[in-house]
This record gives sequence, structure tokens and C-alpha cells, in this order.
Amino acid sequence: MLRIEGLETFYGRSQALFGISLEVGEGEAVGFMGRNGMGKTTTVNSLFGIVPSAAGAVLFEGRELRDMPSHRIARLGLGLVPEGRQVFPNLTAEENLVAAAANRGGRGNPWTASRIFGMFPELDARRRNMGNLLSGGEQQMLAIGRALMTNPKLLVLDEATEGLAPLVRRRIWECLAALKEEGQAILVIDRNVADLARLADRHYIVEKGRIVWTGSSEDLTAGRADLERWLGV
Repeated sequence: MLRIEGLETFYGRSQALFGISLEVGEGEAVGFMGRNGMGKTTTVNSLFGIVPSAAGAVLFEGRELRDMPSHRIARLGLGLVPEGRQVFPNLTAEENLVAAAANRGGRGNPWTASRIFGMFPELDARRRNMGNLLSGGEQQMLAIGRALMTNPKLLVLDEATEGLAPLVRRRIWECLAALKEEGQAILVIDRNVADLARLADRHYIVEKGRIVWTGSSEDLTAGRADLERWLGV
């Protein structure tokens, strides 16, 4: 479904990505890990055209995304849960969801606000509260719901559970597991190796803008020395 090959991205004269390559297959969950400042968010931003890339290929269902504006990339079926949540502060939780609603792919059972509230009852209780009045966990649930309301073929989560309370983190992982069971393709950035290993089929580790390791969940949990070296856990 998604194939990134040899991606290079610069900020001015400073190179941030050095030939990043990764793939996500249809219905597959893939983990993307690394310490802060190693290129995870830059990779996501390059995928979505938020930051222009200088070289390489970004193919989604065989279509080249490089140099395509972000809104057109989203319309092709990519949904983003951005780092920092970035919900609309002056809209209610329900309005945040409705504002993003689209089913361009003609999905048979599309995501609706009712389905999102059924998945996150905590959010249902706050549906009429403004986005800036929600807790961090509620905002993350809302950001996931907003991305799902676009009925994406590929859901991308940047720092899926960062800074959240343990109970909320567990709810997020349960949600992602349920989505995977439904066949949703997922690319997820997170630091929780144990939860990622349970969810994802394959994993990539990035270090200083380069992919330094890739393997299965079994390989990941067995490679403690690699984790110490590249993740600092």
C-alpha cells in the first residue's frame, strides 16, 4: 500500500533524512521507533507533503506523492493523527469530527460520529465541550476519531500515546488493536516497545535520519541489545 524509497529531506542546508525506506502493506500494522530528534516526525511530514522532500520516492497504491500538496494526499486515503493532537480548539468535540467527515472511497460501513463515540464513550460524554477544554487523553481520542472520520485507507499516528495517563494509553492500544482486526492499515510511532510489539507485524528503527533496524515483533522483543543501543530503554 505504502512504499517509501530512499527519502531525503532537508531543513535549509541541514539534512534530516538520509535515504529512508519503509513499507506498509494492506491491513498491516507497522511500528516506527527512534529517540527524539532522529527523524520520525520528519518522515511523517515528508509523507504528507508538510515538509518537501529533496529525493526519493513516496508511493501510495503505486501513485507518487512527492510534490503533491497535503490536501490531495489526504484525499487519496491517508489519515494523520499528528504529534501534539492539534484538535480545533474553538470547535466542540462533535464539530471536530463532523468537520473532517468524508468517505471518498465509498466505504461500505463508514466511520461516523456515532461510531467514534461508541468506540470512545469518554469522548461521548464530552461531545459538546470545546476542543481546548478537553483533557490530553480526550484530545488524543478526538484526534484519532477525526482521522478515522476521513475513512482512511492508511492511518498514521505520530506519538500515539505520548504524555498520556496509563489508563488512557491502554484505551488507545485497545482501539488500535480493534482497528487492525477490522483490516485497517496502520503506521504508528510510539516509544512503548511492549505495546508496539503486541500490535504491529513489523517494525523500523530510525537513528539520525537512517533506518538502522527492521524486523518482526519476535525479532524486536528478542533483540534487547539493539533496543538499548537505538532506543535507550
